[in-house]
Amino acid sequence: MREDPPNPQINVSKIPGGGGVAGTLFAVISMLIFLIGIPALRFMFPAAIVLGCAIALIRHFIHHETTGASWILPAARK
Repeated sequence: MREDPPNPQINVSKIPGGGGVAGTLFAVISMLIFLIGIPALRFMFPAAIVLGCAIALIRHFIHHETTGASWILPAARK
């Protein structure tokens, strides 16, 4: 069997995006590229923003019994 040579492509997960202004610009520009390139995302994006904000508000107002305690419960208690 013949192995195909590697196909050079840009992998978005390998592009470093730091914090601060540069990271924000990278995230916003990447988002705009996807929104322009994939028209169906234009309809889902507002719904995703609303749903994300709703989940963030719910998580913000849920109080834990102990601050910093794990919110994942063990499978079985001994």
